[in-house]
Amino acid sequence: MIGYDRPLKPEWIYKTLQMVEAGKKPEEYYDAYNQIAVELTGKDGRRKTRTVLFRTFIYSFQEKTSVIENNILISLCKQKDYEYMKPILLAMFILDYEILKYFTQMYFKIFDPSQSVSSTALTKKMTEAYGDTEIVKRSTRAFLKTLSDFGIIEPTGTNTFHQINKSKLSAEQVSDILKLYATVKHTKQVDIQNIDKSIFAFYNIPDLSTVAHQFHTTEWEYIKGIERGLLMLH
Repeated sequence: MIGYDRPLKPEWIYKTLQMVEAGKKPEEYYDAYNQIAVELTGKDGRRKTRTVLFRTFIYSFQEKTSVIENNILISLCKQKDYEYMKPILLAMFILDYEILKYFTQMYFKIFDPSQSVSSTALTKKMTEAYGDTEIVKRSTRAFLKTLSDFGIIEPTGTNTFHQINKSKLSAEQVSDILKLYATVKHTKQVDIQNIDKSIFAFYNIPDLSTVAHQFHTTEWEYIKGIERGLLMLH
């Protein structure tokens, strides 16, 4: 999937995943979604954000789109509170869109935590890599808006954002992101020493080997080698 052209608010995602039930048809929830995304004016805007939300957070876990199947994020949203889920939902964007993974890597190459974020500088880097296309520019704008809605940055001008201090994830949140990573990658093995850390980039996290030890035997078997730290998920 190349473009990410519609910003999504975390509360829209969370409330939708809390609401949907496995075995039901997606269209049964369209009207209810309109009540969730009340800030959006116009039927077209709501339809387009709903398409992005269902595609990333429901359909990407299943082969067919006719009936909703349960997945790790639907289960977690029914168990955990909104603040707990925000970093896990954000990780899903980076896992699902190659362009957002690249965006994240560029973001941290260009700006250190003390700097203001310039959408102009980011767009320039993104177009150098992907080409000067409208979809690249739109994806950059949309993800900056999404990061703002997730409380990672806040707008200070038309093209500038202030970086909010990174919040710290709990070991349990990191564990759930690692399980999400394995699910998306269709693997039962995760090498924490060589994992792409983009999924954690917007937060401070505890040491991964500490997390690996903490959930050893309950969530996975942790096998530590010289060049790798392998999680064998249950």
